[in-house]
Amino acid sequence: MEQLQRLPGVGPKSAQRLALHILKRPEAEVEALAQALVEAKKQIGLCSVCFHLSAEPVCEICRNANRDNNTICVVADPRDVIALEKTREYKGKYHVLGGVISPIDGIGPDQLNILALQRRVSQQKPQEVILAISPSVEGETTTLY
Repeated sequence: MEQLQRLPGVGPKSAQRLALHILKRPEAEVEALAQALVEAKKQIGLCSVCFHLSAEPVCEICRNANRDNNTICVVADPRDVIALEKTREYKGKYHVLGGVISPIDGIGPDQLNILALQRRVSQQKPQEVILAISPSVEGETTTLY
């Protein structure tokens, strides 16, 4: 239960419920779950272009020739890419910063993929860069930076 509670959004009651559910499952299912988690951790990394999650050096979105190379949507987190992709409306490329500037948490511009974004924009010269970052204090600070 302690390990499950470390997951985001999992409190003590949810951790207990998950732990009890796992204990009731057949051993083969529990082993398959554990193996899937270990394999995902080993195989999934970051795209060398946009920093989205990928099992390949360059993610599927960056490799897709049908995507619009003239538009880059800048997001804070891979979850934002997933959410935008679910809409099936955006057809451009992405750039994942890896968080937002948060001095309280010790996260400055150097900890984010901002330099890579600057290089990418100067090299690719897209027509449009969309800043799709949360309007929180940290998000606004990141956007202004």
